[in-house]
Amino acid sequence: MYLDIPTLAFISLLMGIGASIGFTSLMTVLHNQMVLRTWVAALWIGTAGMLLIGLRHRIPDLGSVVIGNGLVVLSNVIVMKGIARHLGQPLRWRWPIGFVLIYTGFSAWLTFVTPDLHMRIVLGSLQAVIFYLANAYLLLRYAESEIRTSCRIAGAIMLVNAVFFFGRLFMPLAPGAGQDLMKAGSPIAATYVLGILTGLATYFALLQLVTERLMVDLGRAARTDGLTGLLNRSAIVAEGRASLARCMQRGQPFALLIFDLDHFKQINDTWGHDAGDAVLRHVTAIVRELTRASGCLASRYGGEEFVLALPETTLVQAMDLAEKLRHTLAHSHARIDNQSIPVTASIGVAAARPGVRFEQLVRQADEAMYRTKFDGRNGVSSADIDDLPFAQAGDLRC
Repeated sequence: MYLDIPTLAFISLLMGIGASIGFTSLMTVLHNQMVLRTWVAALWIGTAGMLLIGLRHRIPDLGSVVIGNGLVVLSNVIVMKGIARHLGQPLRWRWPIGFVLIYTGFSAWLTFVTPDLHMRIVLGSLQAVIFYLANAYLLLRYAESEIRTSCRIAGAIMLVNAVFFFGRLFMPLAPGAGQDLMKAGSPIAATYVLGILTGLATYFALLQLVTERLMVDLGRAARTDGLTGLLNRSAIVAEGRASLARCMQRGQPFALLIFDLDHFKQINDTWGHDAGDAVLRHVTAIVRELTRASGCLASRYGGEEFVLALPETTLVQAMDLAEKLRHTLAHSHARIDNQSIPVTASIGVAAARPGVRFEQLVRQADEAMYRTKFDGRNGVSSADIDDLPFAQAGDLRC
């Protein structure tokens, strides 16, 4: 079978156009996926580069060879930038753009100063090897546990692509090829066929990365509160049960803290619901700061009520955390539109005993919280108040 390079190049171009259109249509639906936008830009830039390369002898070599190859390399840079963003890794533009400029300069040199088709093929293959290896490194080194499967598959595909382009370095040119890539001969034509396959594999790898990330995001959205980003009620119950069971099996303590913001309805009535939302976000920030170094499971349990599940935490330690939380809230006001809004909370604490269920622990802490409210709010009460000499309920010092 005779492999015709112009026909294979045209097929590659059509494949690039099809992939660009497909990813663009996907972006219109998943418009919140910023990484997808990055890859759409990369695909269109790469397709434009392939189009210019395919117009060799119909447009000047500056546009076809130099700018066309430069756009292909720029496309590779943007794909790598998207992968880094997908993995939450910083990647500055300085050195990748510098690489594009240097590569384009060498392409111009090998086209106009010392024309050498073989060296241009070598140069193009080397840059592809570099970028595929860099992509594979990012995917295999920095993959989050939740998206590890798609990252490993994509990383393996990138490694296979790198091996393919490394082998392309050693493909001989046809004796009469001169400076015309379209006459480079069957070995180079065979690399076009393999290139079409590796290109398709790359498109599917990127699509799989987007798909698994979307599934993870949807799962998180189902588990978290949209305003605060904390676990929602169903999630804290499910994860709290599992965490409590682990602690009971290991003989470790487990405590639970529940608190309700005092007079929250008055905040909404006085300053509006935007102020209420600002207060909830303010409280969330404090909770995150105080529990950052622990294995705490934090939840917006409903309305202005929050639950903190505290594995490996004794009652005394939980009471100490509760008092720190009460004190911090009382001394740090929420702000909206240059207005300062005071915030206090009524807190209840309970510690797990053998055989207790998570829902029972919540109910015990909830009863302690209502004791705090009855005693004057802005305080801390324990469900095991008889076993503990202090219970700072009704503390109105602030």
